[in-house]
Amino acid sequence: MRDYDVSLIEKIREKQYFKNVDGLNVLIKRVPDDDRDNVLDPRVRRIAEKKKKRISGLKKGYSLASERFRPDKICYDLTATEISVEERLIPVANHMIDIFIYRPRETEGKLPLVIFYHGGGFTAGDMKLYVNQMKLICELSNAVVIFPEYRLAPENPFPAQIVDAEGTISWALKNVDYLNIDPEKLMICGDSAGGSIVNSVIIRDTEKHVKKAFEIYPGVDSTTLEHLELYQWSYDMYPVIEEQKELAFSRIDKIWKVSHGSEKDSLYLQGRTRYNNPEVSIVYATDDQLKQLPPIVIAYSEYDFLRVSDEYFARRLTGVNHDVKAIMYCGCDHGFLDCLGLVPQAEELCHVIAEEVSTL
Repeated sequence: MRDYDVSLIEKIREKQYFKNVDGLNVLIKRVPDDDRDNVLDPRVRRIAEKKKKRISGLKKGYSLASERFRPDKICYDLTATEISVEERLIPVANHMIDIFIYRPRETEGKLPLVIFYHGGGFTAGDMKLYVNQMKLICELSNAVVIFPEYRLAPENPFPAQIVDAEGTISWALKNVDYLNIDPEKLMICGDSAGGSIVNSVIIRDTEKHVKKAFEIYPGVDSTTLEHLELYQWSYDMYPVIEEQKELAFSRIDKIWKVSHGSEKDSLYLQGRTRYNNPEVSIVYATDDQLKQLPPIVIAYSEYDFLRVSDEYFARRLTGVNHDVKAIMYCGCDHGFLDCLGLVPQAEELCHVIAEEVSTL
Protein backbone atom coordinates (compact mmCIF):
# COMPACT_ATOMS: atom_id res chain seq x y z
CA MET A 1 0.00 0.00 0.00
CA ARG A 2 1.27 3.44 -0.95
CA ASP A 3 -0.20 6.92 -0.74
CA TYR A 4 1.54 7.86 -4.01
CA ASP A 5 2.10 6.40 -7.45
CA VAL A 6 5.11 4.09 -7.48
CA SER A 7 6.32 5.86 -10.64
CA LEU A 8 7.50 8.73 -8.41
CA ILE A 9 10.41 6.54 -7.27
CA GLU A 10 11.78 6.48 -10.79
CA LYS A 11 11.07 10.19 -11.25
CA ILE A 12 13.26 10.98 -8.24
CA ARG A 13 16.07 9.13 -9.98
CA GLU A 14 15.44 10.66 -13.38
CA LYS A 15 15.68 14.18 -11.93
CA GLN A 16 18.67 13.67 -9.65
CA TYR A 17 21.96 15.43 -10.39
CA PHE A 18 25.25 16.31 -8.75
CA LYS A 19 25.91 19.80 -7.44
CA ASN A 20 28.98 21.38 -5.88
CA VAL A 21 27.87 22.88 -2.56
CA ASP A 22 30.76 24.92 -1.17
CA GLY A 23 33.29 22.33 -2.22
CA LEU A 24 31.14 19.28 -1.43
CA ASN A 25 29.88 17.12 -4.28
CA VAL A 26 26.25 16.43 -3.37
CA LEU A 27 23.80 14.13 -5.14
CA ILE A 28 20.62 16.21 -5.28
CA LYS A 29 17.35 14.27 -5.29
CA ARG A 30 14.61 16.66 -6.32
CA VAL A 31 10.91 16.60 -5.49
CA PRO A 32 9.57 14.19 -8.12
CA ASP A 33 6.40 16.03 -9.13
CA ASP A 34 7.27 19.70 -8.60
CA ASP A 35 9.89 21.32 -10.82
CA ARG A 36 10.30 24.38 -8.61
CA ASP A 37 13.34 24.79 -6.38
CA ASN A 38 13.13 25.37 -2.63
CA VAL A 39 9.70 23.86 -2.04
CA LEU A 40 8.39 21.27 0.37
CA ASP A 41 7.36 17.98 -1.17
CA PRO A 42 3.52 18.10 -1.24
CA ARG A 43 3.22 14.93 0.83
CA VAL A 44 5.82 16.12 3.33
CA ARG A 45 3.93 19.41 3.55
CA ARG A 46 0.63 17.69 4.38
CA ILE A 47 2.25 15.54 7.06
CA ALA A 48 4.05 18.57 8.53
CA GLU A 49 0.76 20.48 8.72
CA LYS A 50 -0.83 17.59 10.63
CA LYS A 51 2.14 17.42 12.99
CA LYS A 52 1.94 21.14 13.64
CA LYS A 53 -1.71 20.79 14.66
CA ARG A 54 -0.88 17.81 16.88
CA ILE A 55 1.94 19.68 18.63
CA SER A 56 -0.24 22.73 19.18
CA GLY A 57 -2.74 20.53 20.99
CA LEU A 58 -0.19 19.11 23.42
CA LYS A 59 0.75 20.62 26.73
CA LYS A 60 3.71 22.96 26.65
CA GLY A 61 7.10 21.56 27.57
CA TYR A 62 8.97 18.30 27.05
CA SER A 63 7.25 14.98 27.75
CA LEU A 64 9.25 11.77 27.61
CA ALA A 65 6.07 9.73 27.43
CA SER A 66 4.87 11.73 24.42
CA GLU A 67 8.19 11.19 22.65
CA ARG A 68 8.01 7.44 23.24
CA PHE A 69 4.35 7.01 22.32
CA ARG A 70 3.90 8.20 18.74
CA PRO A 71 0.61 6.98 17.26
CA ASP A 72 1.04 9.67 14.59
CA LYS A 73 3.96 7.77 13.06
CA ILE A 74 2.34 5.56 10.44
CA CYS A 75 4.06 3.62 7.66
CA TYR A 76 3.25 0.71 5.37
CA ASP A 77 4.68 -2.69 4.55
CA LEU A 78 5.90 -2.43 0.94
CA THR A 79 7.52 -5.85 0.67
CA ALA A 80 6.47 -8.22 -2.10
CA THR A 81 8.04 -11.35 -0.61
CA GLU A 82 7.90 -13.02 2.78
CA ILE A 83 10.53 -11.81 5.24
CA SER A 84 11.13 -13.87 8.37
CA VAL A 85 11.39 -11.98 11.64
CA GLU A 86 13.02 -13.44 14.73
CA GLU A 87 13.11 -11.79 18.13
CA ARG A 88 16.04 -12.78 20.30
CA LEU A 89 17.64 -11.72 23.58
CA ILE A 90 21.42 -11.47 23.37
CA PRO A 91 24.05 -10.89 26.06
CA VAL A 92 25.90 -7.58 26.00
CA ALA A 93 28.47 -6.91 28.74
CA ASN A 94 26.64 -7.73 31.99
CA HIS A 95 23.08 -7.41 30.69
CA MET A 96 20.75 -8.51 27.88
CA ILE A 97 19.15 -6.58 25.04
CA ASP A 98 16.38 -7.45 22.60
CA ILE A 99 17.20 -7.70 18.90
CA PHE A 100 15.09 -8.41 15.84
CA ILE A 101 16.59 -10.38 12.95
CA TYR A 102 15.12 -10.00 9.46
CA ARG A 103 15.95 -12.64 6.84
CA PRO A 104 14.87 -13.18 3.24
CA ARG A 105 13.16 -16.56 2.82
CA GLU A 106 15.04 -17.65 -0.29
CA THR A 107 18.82 -17.41 0.02
CA GLU A 108 21.91 -18.86 -1.59
CA GLY A 109 25.32 -18.57 0.02
CA LYS A 110 26.41 -16.25 2.79
CA LEU A 111 24.54 -12.96 2.99
CA PRO A 112 25.65 -9.41 3.80
CA LEU A 113 24.72 -8.06 7.22
CA VAL A 114 23.09 -4.70 7.92
CA ILE A 115 22.77 -3.55 11.53
CA PHE A 116 20.37 -0.64 11.93
CA TYR A 117 20.45 1.72 14.94
CA HIS A 118 17.20 3.63 15.30
CA GLY A 119 16.69 7.31 15.97
CA GLY A 120 14.75 8.96 18.75
CA GLY A 121 17.15 11.32 20.46
CA PHE A 122 18.70 8.45 22.47
CA THR A 123 15.52 8.47 24.59
CA ALA A 124 12.85 6.96 22.31
CA GLY A 125 12.27 4.65 19.35
CA ASP A 126 11.64 0.93 19.05
CA MET A 127 11.04 -1.89 16.61
CA LYS A 128 7.35 -1.06 16.11
CA LEU A 129 8.28 2.21 14.39
CA TYR A 130 10.81 0.59 12.05
CA VAL A 131 9.60 -2.92 11.26
CA ASN A 132 8.40 -2.08 7.74
CA GLN A 133 11.59 -0.21 6.87
CA MET A 134 13.71 -3.16 8.06
CA LYS A 135 11.67 -5.65 6.06
CA LEU A 136 11.98 -3.58 2.89
CA ILE A 137 15.73 -3.08 3.30
CA CYS A 138 16.07 -6.82 3.87
CA GLU A 139 14.10 -7.63 0.73
CA LEU A 140 15.78 -5.08 -1.54
CA SER A 141 19.32 -5.85 -0.39
CA ASN A 142 18.94 -9.62 0.05
CA ALA A 143 20.77 -9.19 3.34
CA VAL A 144 20.25 -10.15 6.95
CA VAL A 145 19.13 -7.08 8.89
CA ILE A 146 19.51 -6.81 12.67
CA PHE A 147 17.62 -4.18 14.62
CA PRO A 148 18.86 -3.88 18.23
CA GLU A 149 16.68 -2.24 20.85
CA TYR A 150 19.57 -0.57 22.63
CA ARG A 151 19.04 0.83 26.12
CA LEU A 152 17.53 4.30 26.22
CA ALA A 153 18.29 7.44 28.19
CA PRO A 154 17.55 8.89 30.68
CA GLU A 155 17.38 5.52 32.43
CA ASN A 156 20.65 4.53 30.74
CA PRO A 157 22.92 7.48 29.92
CA PHE A 158 26.04 7.61 27.73
CA PRO A 159 27.77 5.33 26.79
CA ALA A 160 25.11 2.63 27.27
CA GLN A 161 23.77 3.06 23.72
CA ILE A 162 27.25 2.68 22.21
CA VAL A 163 28.00 -0.37 24.37
CA ASP A 164 24.83 -2.05 23.12
CA ALA A 165 25.56 -1.08 19.51
CA GLU A 166 29.05 -2.57 19.70
CA GLY A 167 27.73 -5.58 21.58
CA THR A 168 25.32 -6.32 18.76
CA ILE A 169 28.20 -6.38 16.29
CA SER A 170 30.24 -8.65 18.56
CA TRP A 171 27.34 -11.07 18.96
CA ALA A 172 26.71 -11.17 15.21
CA LEU A 173 30.36 -11.87 14.41
CA LYS A 174 30.34 -14.74 16.90
CA ASN A 175 27.26 -16.20 15.24
CA VAL A 176 28.04 -15.96 11.54
CA ASP A 177 26.97 -19.55 10.82
CA TYR A 178 23.69 -19.19 12.69
CA LEU A 179 22.98 -15.94 10.84
CA ASN A 180 24.37 -17.25 7.53
CA ILE A 181 26.31 -14.03 6.96
CA ASP A 182 29.62 -13.01 5.43
CA PRO A 183 31.49 -11.10 8.17
CA GLU A 184 33.42 -9.20 5.50
CA LYS A 185 30.18 -7.61 4.30
CA LEU A 186 29.00 -5.68 7.35
CA MET A 187 27.34 -2.30 6.93
CA ILE A 188 25.93 -0.38 9.86
CA CYS A 189 23.16 2.12 9.37
CA GLY A 190 21.27 4.58 11.53
CA ASP A 191 18.95 7.56 11.38
CA SER A 192 19.23 10.73 13.48
CA ALA A 193 20.51 9.69 16.92
CA GLY A 194 21.11 6.28 15.37
CA GLY A 195 23.43 7.98 12.89
CA SER A 196 25.30 9.46 15.84
CA ILE A 197 25.62 5.95 17.28
CA VAL A 198 26.99 4.78 13.93
CA ASN A 199 29.74 7.39 14.20
CA SER A 200 30.44 6.46 17.81
CA VAL A 201 30.87 2.84 16.76
CA ILE A 202 33.12 3.42 13.75
CA ILE A 203 35.44 5.83 15.56
CA ARG A 204 35.97 3.09 18.19
CA ASP A 205 36.18 0.24 15.67
CA THR A 206 39.92 -0.29 15.77
CA GLU A 207 39.59 -3.84 14.40
CA LYS A 208 37.81 -2.58 11.25
CA HIS A 209 34.82 -4.89 11.50
CA VAL A 210 32.52 -2.33 9.86
CA LYS A 211 33.07 -2.15 6.09
CA LYS A 212 30.68 0.73 5.37
CA ALA A 213 28.51 3.19 7.29
CA PHE A 214 25.22 4.61 6.03
CA GLU A 215 24.00 7.62 7.99
CA ILE A 216 20.53 9.13 7.59
CA TYR A 217 20.26 12.76 8.77
CA PRO A 218 22.76 11.88 11.51
CA GLY A 219 23.48 13.89 14.62
CA VAL A 220 27.13 14.84 14.17
CA ASP A 221 27.37 17.86 16.49
CA SER A 222 25.49 18.21 19.77
CA THR A 223 26.78 21.64 20.74
CA THR A 224 24.24 24.46 21.09
CA LEU A 225 23.99 27.26 18.53
CA GLU A 226 25.52 29.64 21.07
CA HIS A 227 28.62 27.46 21.29
CA LEU A 228 29.16 26.52 17.64
CA GLU A 229 32.88 26.72 16.95
CA LEU A 230 33.48 24.96 13.66
CA TYR A 231 30.93 26.36 11.20
CA GLN A 232 28.12 28.89 10.87
CA TRP A 233 24.37 28.22 11.05
CA SER A 234 21.60 30.52 9.84
CA TYR A 235 18.02 30.36 8.58
CA ASP A 236 19.41 32.01 5.45
CA MET A 237 20.92 28.63 4.61
CA TYR A 238 17.39 27.27 4.06
CA PRO A 239 15.85 29.07 1.06
CA VAL A 240 12.16 28.25 0.68
CA ILE A 241 9.27 29.86 -1.16
CA GLU A 242 7.56 32.52 0.93
CA GLU A 243 4.21 30.79 1.42
CA GLN A 244 5.93 27.69 2.86
CA LYS A 245 8.53 29.46 4.98
CA GLU A 246 6.64 29.33 8.29
CA LEU A 247 5.92 25.61 7.98
CA ALA A 248 9.42 24.69 6.80
CA PHE A 249 11.06 26.70 9.58
CA SER A 250 8.75 25.12 12.16
CA ARG A 251 10.13 21.71 11.17
CA ILE A 252 13.69 23.01 11.39
CA ASP A 253 12.98 24.52 14.82
CA LYS A 254 11.52 21.23 16.10
CA ILE A 255 14.83 19.44 15.64
CA TRP A 256 16.85 22.39 16.89
CA LYS A 257 14.94 22.38 20.17
CA VAL A 258 15.07 18.64 20.82
CA SER A 259 18.61 17.92 19.61
CA HIS A 260 20.64 20.93 20.73
CA GLY A 261 19.81 21.53 24.37
CA SER A 262 22.37 22.63 26.91
CA GLU A 263 25.04 20.18 27.95
CA LYS A 264 24.03 20.26 31.61
CA ASP A 265 20.43 19.33 30.72
CA SER A 266 21.32 16.49 28.35
CA LEU A 267 19.32 13.35 29.14
CA TYR A 268 21.86 11.42 27.07
CA LEU A 269 25.11 12.60 28.66
CA GLN A 270 24.07 13.42 32.24
CA GLY A 271 27.56 14.74 32.97
CA ARG A 272 29.36 11.57 31.81
CA THR A 273 31.29 13.44 29.11
CA ARG A 274 31.26 16.67 27.07
CA TYR A 275 29.62 17.56 23.78
CA ASN A 276 33.02 17.99 22.13
CA ASN A 277 33.92 14.34 22.71
CA PRO A 278 34.23 12.88 19.17
CA GLU A 279 32.23 9.86 20.35
CA VAL A 280 29.34 12.28 20.91
CA SER A 281 30.03 14.86 18.19
CA ILE A 282 32.04 13.33 15.35
CA VAL A 283 32.84 16.79 13.93
CA TYR A 284 35.41 17.14 16.72
CA ALA A 285 37.39 14.13 15.51
CA THR A 286 40.93 14.78 14.33
CA ASP A 287 41.92 14.38 10.70
CA ASP A 288 43.82 11.22 11.62
CA GLN A 289 40.70 9.78 13.24
CA LEU A 290 38.60 10.59 10.19
CA LYS A 291 41.09 8.90 7.88
CA GLN A 292 40.63 5.63 9.77
CA LEU A 293 36.85 5.47 9.25
CA PRO A 294 35.22 3.12 6.72
CA PRO A 295 33.48 4.48 3.61
CA ILE A 296 30.50 6.62 4.62
CA VAL A 297 27.23 7.59 2.95
CA ILE A 298 25.38 10.57 4.46
CA ALA A 299 21.78 11.16 3.37
CA TYR A 300 20.00 14.22 4.70
CA SER A 301 17.00 16.49 4.15
CA GLU A 302 16.85 19.97 2.66
CA TYR A 303 14.73 21.32 5.54
CA ASP A 304 16.45 19.72 8.51
CA PHE A 305 18.27 21.65 11.21
CA LEU A 306 20.99 18.98 11.02
CA ARG A 307 21.68 19.53 7.31
CA VAL A 308 24.29 22.24 7.88
CA SER A 309 26.29 20.13 10.33
CA ASP A 310 25.92 17.02 8.15
CA GLU A 311 27.36 18.89 5.18
CA TYR A 312 30.17 20.23 7.33
CA PHE A 313 31.02 16.68 8.43
CA ALA A 314 30.97 15.48 4.82
CA ARG A 315 33.32 18.34 3.86
CA ARG A 316 35.69 17.33 6.65
CA LEU A 317 35.77 13.82 5.23
CA THR A 318 36.31 15.14 1.71
CA GLY A 319 39.13 17.32 3.02
CA VAL A 320 41.08 14.27 4.17
CA ASN A 321 40.35 12.43 0.88
CA HIS A 322 37.96 10.06 2.60
CA ASP A 323 35.46 7.90 0.70
CA VAL A 324 32.21 9.77 1.37
CA LYS A 325 28.94 10.23 -0.52
CA ALA A 326 26.56 13.07 0.31
CA ILE A 327 22.90 12.86 -0.73
CA MET A 328 20.30 15.59 -0.19
CA TYR A 329 16.58 14.90 -0.44
CA CYS A 330 14.95 18.13 -1.56
CA GLY A 331 11.63 19.13 -0.08
CA CYS A 332 12.00 16.77 2.88
CA ASP A 333 12.34 17.40 6.59
CA HIS A 334 13.90 15.45 9.44
CA GLY A 335 12.53 11.95 9.91
CA PHE A 336 11.08 11.26 6.47
CA LEU A 337 12.18 7.61 6.66
CA ASP A 338 9.42 7.24 9.27
CA CYS A 339 6.92 7.89 6.47
CA LEU A 340 7.49 4.76 4.38
CA GLY A 341 4.58 4.41 1.99
CA LEU A 342 3.48 7.99 2.65
CA VAL A 343 6.32 9.84 0.91
CA PRO A 344 8.23 8.35 -2.06
CA GLN A 345 11.60 9.56 -0.78
CA ALA A 346 11.46 7.06 2.10
CA GLU A 347 11.03 4.15 -0.28
CA GLU A 348 13.68 5.50 -2.66
CA LEU A 349 16.10 5.82 0.26
CA CYS A 350 15.62 2.13 1.06
CA HIS A 351 16.64 1.38 -2.54
CA VAL A 352 19.79 3.49 -2.08
CA ILE A 353 20.65 1.61 1.11
CA ALA A 354 20.23 -1.70 -0.72
CA GLU A 355 22.47 -0.51 -3.56
CA GLU A 356 25.20 0.36 -1.07
CA VAL A 357 24.90 -3.12 0.44
CA SER A 358 25.39 -4.64 -3.02
CA THR A 359 28.80 -2.95 -3.34
CA LEU A 360 30.23 -4.41 -0.13
